[in-house]
Order: sequence, then structure tokens, then C-alpha cells
Amino acid sequence: MPNSIQLELRAASLAPTTFNAEANTVEVVLSTGADVNRGGYIERLPIANADLRDIEGKPVLDAHNQGSTRAVLGVIEKAWRKDGEIRARLKLSSRDDVAGIVGDIRDGILRSISIGYRVTRWADSTDSKGQRFRTALAWSIHEASIVPIPADPGAKVRSNPMPKKSGANPAPEADVIDTPANESTVAQTRAEIRNIFRKALPGNLERAAEEADVIIDADGTEADAKTRAYEIMQERTRSIPPARVGASHDNPDEIMSRQIDALTSRAMGTAPADNAREFRGLSVSEHLDLVLQRAGVRTFGMSREQRVQLALRYMGTSDMPNHLLGGTANRVALAKYGVAPSPFVSLAKKTTVSDFRDNERLRAGEFGALEELGEHGEITHASREESKLTIRVKPFARRIDYSMKAILNDNLGALTDAAEQFGIAAAARDADELIAVINANPAMDDGFNLFSADHANTMAWGTLDDIGGVGLMSDIRQSMRSITGLDGTTLLNIAPKHLVVSKEMETHAEKFLAQYQAQTFGETNPFQSKLTLMVEPRLEPFQWFVFADPALAPVLELAHLAGREGPQIETQQAWDTWGVSFRCIHVVGAAAIGWRGAYRVQNGDENDSNSAGA
Repeated sequence: MPNSIQLELRAASLAPTTFNAEANTVEVVLSTGADVNRGGYIERLPIANADLRDIEGKPVLDAHNQGSTRAVLGVIEKAWRKDGEIRARLKLSSRDDVAGIVGDIRDGILRSISIGYRVTRWADSTDSKGQRFRTALAWSIHEASIVPIPADPGAKVRSNPMPKKSGANPAPEADVIDTPANESTVAQTRAEIRNIFRKALPGNLERAAEEADVIIDADGTEADAKTRAYEIMQERTRSIPPARVGASHDNPDEIMSRQIDALTSRAMGTAPADNAREFRGLSVSEHLDLVLQRAGVRTFGMSREQRVQLALRYMGTSDMPNHLLGGTANRVALAKYGVAPSPFVSLAKKTTVSDFRDNERLRAGEFGALEELGEHGEITHASREESKLTIRVKPFARRIDYSMKAILNDNLGALTDAAEQFGIAAAARDADELIAVINANPAMDDGFNLFSADHANTMAWGTLDDIGGVGLMSDIRQSMRSITGLDGTTLLNIAPKHLVVSKEMETHAEKFLAQYQAQTFGETNPFQSKLTLMVEPRLEPFQWFVFADPALAPVLELAHLAGREGPQIETQQAWDTWGVSFRCIHVVGAAAIGWRGAYRVQNGDENDSNSAGA
């Protein structure tokens, strides 16, 4: 695939009156540096920034045909700058099979050429009207072609000077060739070029040096430097943001990231980042056109559907791992994923694992109280108990298609809706995994269930219509504050922080937190300002829990695969449907890693008012 160096085509005109039949040569204007509209932006190729040092011997082709030696019509014999143009002398072939084309050039029938060039450094800018410009800071010509229609309207057909006296033979125009001057003259010219840019950019010496280097590296003159400096000052006068040169303009991945940001902001109705505003108004297909342009892929004559298909195939290669549509879908999905649908997600400790095996979680216990030193300063060695549990992650996935019809119609809503649903589904999967742990009430490493009488963190409440009042909550709080660590002696002083109830208990919980307002002076509900209510509809009916701060006494752990901390959407061109396939892969696992920070109450149900979980 083409690399990040861009290949484009721009036309210029030849001058049939400079045809030399004896030498079989002709002089042409390769480029005038005129602006060219590339669809989404205006392209500029400053003459001063062209590198002409290796242009001699480059091929002259028949309409850019690089696939056959028979399409080679000649070579570029030499090239030079003059009057703001790049001019050249072409040496044409004497082969019989190209004699007709050479005759048409001699007769003035074929009067235009087009150049193929490569740009190694770009600068992007936008004017006050929002028009985008791309200026080549360093570029070179690698071929010229005879074409029927030029793309550079400012290119001129060259003619020999008119004779001064009647009957006099026209004198050929003198060649102005870039030739090396003596060292002192070169040094003086370079110093003056740097001085020109220092004056044009007094507050940005770094950019001044960079602009000067471009002119010097291209063997430019002081006049070239003054022309570029004038352009810079004009930009400042019109308050156009100066062209910024950096990795973000040269690195295709950086540019793609800016496009993704612009498309995401449009999909979600938010403001894009400053460096992505230039892409804000583009449709999906226009974004894909830019992908092909950066790759140097020729799309002349292709329909919009063909260009979209080509861009989608190209973004599936190793040359372009960052996918425009996939990147946008990922950002939309992650935004929705961040809105967790379950309170248990916020109560879980978040971790990552490196593989799909059982990953051990080792917790060291307390080492007891500090002891007073003896008479001789002996320090007693302390031992620590350990708790070992495991957690394993599992992959989950779904697929959906984004049709070609939606892409061509710029139906961004179809993509946004699918991505949002992926994000919501991934968040729900996290919650399902955690609730499954709670409902399963698994055995811990000490052999007892997460909620059990042995842990003194569960009880049955025989009525349906209340939480039990301040008295019951006081008993739960005392029980949690009395819990000791792994050593069996160190008091952890765990305080309740969250009240988590099933959907059946929501109203009862609200009544509990609200009904004990001050009835008389000094009578208040001590839990009202200390418990946060959370409702989880996935819980078994009539259950409710009290949880401590998970940072102090973690009970649940939610693990993701390293590098996949959230849902990740991957794309490929669909085969069984007309469009793009999106698949969302989410890798997650949950486990109970402690019992000390939670307490469970099971209210009686209509069939058994004394039922309780063990």
C-alpha cells in the first residue's frame, strides 16, 4: 500500500513553439503553484518549496500510465525556476510507436502536461470563512505526463520571445538553471533568507527557522523567501490561524484520531476538540474520501459507493489499523458504558487480569497491636494471616451491521444507536456478573458462604412492609463495627455507607429514611444523613443489603482483561450484507473477595414470612 507520503496529480501547459525538431525536445511549464481544489480543502504547492535536485531523468509518461514501458514518451532533461514557475525541457522519444504523439506536440494539438509529485511535509490552516488549506512545505516531482486537459488553470503555454527586428531569427530564451554559487554567496543568501523570516515572525523564532530551512533545503532564493514571508504576514493580517507543523499533521493516525473526534462529536451532539473542528461538517462518505486522499489512492472516475467500498477495504489492512467508523463507534459505546446501570458496579473494586485463567487474589491480614518494648528492647516478631480467592474473566460478544445505504445517506444515527446499545449491553453485563455473585452467595476461603451465620452478616426479617426501623439498623451497624480482621482480634470498625434494596423494597427504604424526622427536639434518625439509597431490580425479591465503603472493606471485584477495560468494537467489510459489520467484544469477570463489608437481610415473602437466606 502507499505510505503516508501523498501522491497527487496537477497539470501544467507546454509551449509548442519551443519545440526543437533537431534535438526532439520541448520546453514546458511544469507548475505555476496555482491553488487546486481537492474537494474538502484547497491545496497549495509553493514553487519555492519544490525540490528540483533529482528531477533530471524522471520519466515523461502518457497520461500517468506507470504500468508499461511503452507508455514512456521521454525524460525530463532539466528543470529550473523562473518568474514564479517551474519550467523544464523534455527530451522526447524517437520510437515509431510514439511518433504520432510527438507530432501532436510539435503541431500544438497536445499542449498540456501533468506532474506526479510527492509531498513529504504538509501544513494545514483554515481561513476566517472556514475554508481549509493544505500547503506543501516540501515536495518533489517524480514524473511528468502528456494529458489532454490540464488541472492547473494558471499554467502557461511557453513561446519564444518575439524578434526585435523584422526578419531576425528569434533568439532562444536563456536557460535559468539552478547552479551552485560560490560558498560565500551561498552563505550570504542563506543568512538573508533567515533574516527575512525572523522579521516576518518576530514572536515565533522556532517557526521562522523552520520556514527558512524549507526554502534553503529547496535551493530557494531571497525572492522565494520574500514571497513566502508575504503569505505569512497576509495570514496574520486576516487573523487566519498560522499553519502549524507537527506530528499531528504528518502522522496519519493522529489525523484519523481528529476525524474520529469530529465524527463522534457530531454523533453525540457535543462540541469537537479545537484540532478537530475542520472536520466537523463532513459527511461519513467525505471522511472516507479523506482517508483515500491521505493514502495517495487515485479515485478519479469512481462513484461515491466505489470510493466508500475502497476506503473500507483499505482501513481493514495493516497499513491503516485505525478504523474511522470503528473508532467512532468505540467512543460512543464507551460514553454509554460509563453510565453504569447497577449500583453494584460502583460498589465493586475494579481490576485487570492478563489472561483467562483463574487469577489469585491474596490478601494479607492484620499483624495485631503494637507491643511495649521489654527491658532489653526485644521486638516480638508478628505473623500475618492470609486470605486467598480467585477470579476469572470470560469473553462476551454481539454483532450488528451498518448498511451501505446508511453510509451513503449519511445516516449517522444508525451507527450511533448501535454503538450506544453496545455500551449499554456491556454495562449491563458487568452488573449481571456482580449480581450473579450476590445471588449465588458463594463459599469464601474459610469454607463459609459470603452471607452466613458464621460471618454474622445475614438475618431474616419476617415482614414485608418495612425495613425494620432504627432498632434493626442499629443492630446491623453494631454487628459491622464489631467485625475483626483475619487475625481474629483486630477491630476493623467498619461503618455502613450504602443501603441497597431490591425493587420490592424501594418504597419501604424511602419511608425508613424519611419517616424519622425530628418529632421532638433532639429526636432524629441517625442513619438519614449517613446511608445512600441504591435500588437494584436484579436482586431476588424482598432482599436488602448494607454495604461499607468499598475502598475500606471491599466485598466484590470486577475484573477486565488488560487492554480491554471496556467494550471494544471491531469492524470489517461485511460479506453476507452490503455494508460494514461491527462486533462488540467485552471481557469481564466478577468474584466475592471479602465478606466483612456487607450485611444481608431477607424479608419474608407472601408465602413464607419467615424465610431467610443462609
